[in-house]
Amino acid sequence: MAETNQLLLNYYKKEEIKKIKKLSKEKASLKTILGVVDLDYITKEEVLDLLGEDYEQEIEDIKDITENDFNTSSVIENTPMEKAKELKKCYEQYNKNRVLVCKEKNIGNGTLQKYLRLNYLIPELQDLVNKKKLGVNSAEHISFIDNKNQFIIYKLIENYNYNIIDSLAKRIKEDYYNCKRLEEEYILSKDKIDKYQNERRIKVRFTQEEIERYFKGIDKKMIKEYIIDVLENTRSV
Repeated sequence: MAETNQLLLNYYKKEEIKKIKKLSKEKASLKTILGVVDLDYITKEEVLDLLGEDYEQEIEDIKDITENDFNTSSVIENTPMEKAKELKKCYEQYNKNRVLVCKEKNIGNGTLQKYLRLNYLIPELQDLVNKKKLGVNSAEHISFIDNKNQFIIYKLIENYNYNIIDSLAKRIKEDYYNCKRLEEEYILSKDKIDKYQNERRIKVRFTQEEIERYFKGIDKKMIKEYIIDVLENTRSV
């Protein structure tokens, strides 16, 4: 019986995926798609993931709305940085026990993580977050890079009016950590931002069976490097 139920769930999920792809081709808005899709069979996160780059800005907007739309009854003010500082204070009072903080503030761990990370931004970027020139989700990614590069981002936003959306912020963080791992210096620039924005990135999905067959024992974060390494070695043969 359990197997039959799972087969039915998989069938209905595939039907929802077909529906999403059809609506996407018809250029339906993200709001329309989320209103039509049956979220009993597919999660909201899976819907956003399926839509990808074509809906990137709409996804960024809805993420920011979601992350800011939590119970603020126990938070002093409503600006993102005031929420971040209040949550940090609470986090320290509870000896960094995330479960207790989330229960106290009636928020999820993901939201807590984002707002805690805002405290690692330089003051100039914190100000941009408050002014909504830099989204909370993007700011979380930026908070992982060093202060020198954070200041460069601040100047690029202020001087060139760059919109650092979530995917661009992720790309910056990814490149920063790659350089750090290789013990190379990472310096952000206008040219690098332009390059990131013009990059065409593709998503490749593997089934669990394929992962077990070809990538068993390889951390999912390393799969891309593994594939590139295999291709480079093949080319050189």
